[in-house]
Amino acid sequence: MPIFGPNEQQLKENAKKDYEKAVALRGDSRKEDAYRMRIGLRARGHIDKLFVEAAHKAEKYNDIAMIHIAQGKPAPEPPKPPSFMKLLTASGEVWSYLPEEYSVLVFKYGMLYQGMNMSGPMAILRVQKIVDSITTELKLPNPLVTLEFLRTQLAEEGMDVDAEIAALQADDGADLEEV
Repeated sequence: MPIFGPNEQQLKENAKKDYEKAVALRGDSRKEDAYRMRIGLRARGHIDKLFVEAAHKAEKYNDIAMIHIAQGKPAPEPPKPPSFMKLLTASGEVWSYLPEEYSVLVFKYGMLYQGMNMSGPMAILRVQKIVDSITTELKLPNPLVTLEFLRTQLAEEGMDVDAEIAALQADDGADLEEV
């Protein structure tokens, strides 16, 4: 280990090990519950930050893709989501890990939302389903709620977000797995 602490790669490896350890815990002691909750909160923070990053990257990507297409060139490869992110917590910076199957979907929904190919309530619903899966995987006693910033923004614009999400869930024709 370096004199000044672990390097970035080691911190990322530790974040992945922390996530995997939380998933593997079988007990229900207060210590284990607290550990799983800490990792769950990191995952939620990672998801929120990843969604915002996807929206920003979608904007840039769409501009570049349109320029390429106008010039007769093929569109560039779309950006890829990071499975590791640095988060700012009350106790300082910490690395977070999110399995690729989750990070790819969150990133996709953030890009679709930014490109106006998915409504805010639909994006919230789909990302919440991912967080619900993580909640189950980590065996958390209480659900985590994600994309609060988007829920607040839409509510400030006059939308009844909960009613919109409920309507999407009630719509038998809506396939929530496909876009």
